[in-house]
Amino acid sequence: MLGLAFSGGKDSLACWYLYSSQNPVVFWVNTGKSYPETRDVVDEVRKAAKLFVEVQTNQQAQNDHEGLPSDIVPVDYTIFGMQCTGVKKVAVQSYLNCCAINISRPLMDAAKSYGITHLVRGQRNSESHKSPSRNGDVVEGVKFIQPIENWSDEQVLNFIEAKRGSLPPHFSIKHSSLDCYDCTAYMEHSQDRIEWMKNQHPELYVKYEDRMTALRSTVAPIIRNWVM
Repeated sequence: MLGLAFSGGKDSLACWYLYSSQNPVVFWVNTGKSYPETRDVVDEVRKAAKLFVEVQTNQQAQNDHEGLPSDIVPVDYTIFGMQCTGVKKVAVQSYLNCCAINISRPLMDAAKSYGITHLVRGQRNSESHKSPSRNGDVVEGVKFIQPIENWSDEQVLNFIEAKRGSLPPHFSIKHSSLDCYDCTAYMEHSQDRIEWMKNQHPELYVKYEDRMTALRSTVAPIIRNWVM
């Protein structure tokens, strides 16, 4: 059975247009923190898909328990570290852990529960962050199909525009899936997302900045001590 891992971003939308005629089961993980723009694209595909599965996760609850996702993780401020060093005001976790628990693991579990044998994914080789799996790899009994692995950003956008007639404005953002508006990680690659949010959704930006302030207050002093 064929499934499609759908994030609402440009890469997964391109995959939808490539495979929609085969009626894949579409899986979207709703973290509870998606941007309105993402939900609009998701709803387009939801209406067109023969079977659309919304996988509910709770990013807020997971972050409350395990900490703010970060590119820099002070060990003493992790859940495990605090067992040895005492409870801290702000807990911190790896962004890889956050994404795995709130997105990739629930999606994979849902796909397997529906009997998916082949899962289409929008991963591309040019991405700065990607899983080690490649097109044709079998993971947990599911074969990954990654048809746009070697596409460029321009190829993806041109293909979508040809199929859809226009591009969603936020596809100008490099990481266009916009899974969590208050994500405090991926700082090197998030400046365009943050500027977009600041201009288009100031109410969401305030929530993001509150979390970033808390994270900076924890990480910055440790970095200063280390470089000294």
